[in-house]
Amino acid sequence: MIGLRQHVQGAVLRWRDLELATQYLIASVTVVVLVSAVSGMLISAVLNQSEINERTQQTALFLDGVFSTMLQDVADGGAISEDNIARMDTLMAKEDFRDRFPYLEVWLPSGEVAYSNSTFLIGRKFPLPVEARHAFEGKVSSTFADLGAEEHTLRELQAGLLEVYAPVHRLGSEEIIAVVEIHETTEALEHSLTNTTLVVWSFVVAGAAAAIIVLFGIVQRGSRTIQAQRLDLAERLKASLHLRAQVGEVRNAAALAEKRLKLASADLHDGPSQLINFALLKAQESALAKTPAERARILNAMRTSLITALSEIRSISYGLILPDIANLSLDAIVDLAIEAHEARTGASVVRAGQFGAANAGLETQIALYRIVQEGLNNAFRHSQDTIVTVTCAMSGQRARIELRNAILAARTREPHELSGMGLDGLKARVEILNGIFAARRIGDEFSLEVSLDVEEPDE
Repeated sequence: MIGLRQHVQGAVLRWRDLELATQYLIASVTVVVLVSAVSGMLISAVLNQSEINERTQQTALFLDGVFSTMLQDVADGGAISEDNIARMDTLMAKEDFRDRFPYLEVWLPSGEVAYSNSTFLIGRKFPLPVEARHAFEGKVSSTFADLGAEEHTLRELQAGLLEVYAPVHRLGSEEIIAVVEIHETTEALEHSLTNTTLVVWSFVVAGAAAAIIVLFGIVQRGSRTIQAQRLDLAERLKASLHLRAQVGEVRNAAALAEKRLKLASADLHDGPSQLINFALLKAQESALAKTPAERARILNAMRTSLITALSEIRSISYGLILPDIANLSLDAIVDLAIEAHEARTGASVVRAGQFGAANAGLETQIALYRIVQEGLNNAFRHSQDTIVTVTCAMSGQRARIELRNAILAARTREPHELSGMGLDGLKARVEILNGIFAARRIGDEFSLEVSLDVEEPDE
């Protein structure tokens, strides 16, 4: 069943792939051939039957003219006289007559054969043939001989003959006294029927062919026009799709440029901006330094922070954002950011958890570095005397990192106030990478939590 369905579906698809003119040619030839075949057979049958009926009527008139007077002896139940039998025998013995009409029977209403040139049938009774019964009703009829009929098997009839049944009337009245059955050879009739059939089929085939050719020419011209329009539309569609692809490329380029711009903005804010802010903070501390040694230490930290900021600005300008982390693992990147923060600030950071063997693309690596850097800078700016805990973990194909620190009572603010410009930049960076960003206050602690999809780094 499945194989049949597949064959049908394949045939439908192949049909749809054909040109309209070809589809019309196949369909029209099929329909016209079927209609022509039926029409030809019907017309031939009607004409052939008409010719047989005409031949039958002619033969019936001939029989009535020849045998009517010879058979009046049976009008009152009598037998055919010897003279009339001799006259019929003489007629049936003539070669030209016998060649056309080889057998003759005279039927009585009882089914008895009153006369036959096959003498062994005379006086015998048989079931009246259907056509004989019709003749006794006054109808002239004919049929091709049934070679299996009893009277034909007795004479061992082999050739097909046309049986014509004609009623014989009592002279001067409409009373039917007998039925003459004469067998006519069919060579001439068959030749005539064959000629008629050939003429009919010639006209039918010629008409069908002319109709197909004329209509196919019209449809083919229309099909060519449609095909040309289809090709033109296909070219236009191709050009439209090409233009659409170009527009899409321009949009993608614009989106990529916007994305790069946001990332560059985030890099400037999360990197150099934070380092400069840190230097300004150290400048304020230097004004409060009590000893030259303390002032020198603070100034040295300022100098280091400004040099690092200048280096990152140059890297961003040349599109080389933190090239030194491209080949580092996620854990190594976190450690690098923590070590840089501890070196600049002297603060202590507690590291918990690992990412393990997970690795990611460069944009994700940069985002992770900036998250740790900005989170630690925010924690140092708002709660210098607290310890920050950095927790790393893997959750399926996502890297999760949380930075948490205590909120000093003197600096207690609402969570929305804790989300400064630095956190907004981090949020934008995370969202660009389809990550999850959350900064909230949990009791007396502030939590910065980020989840990023881990991707294999580009080769």
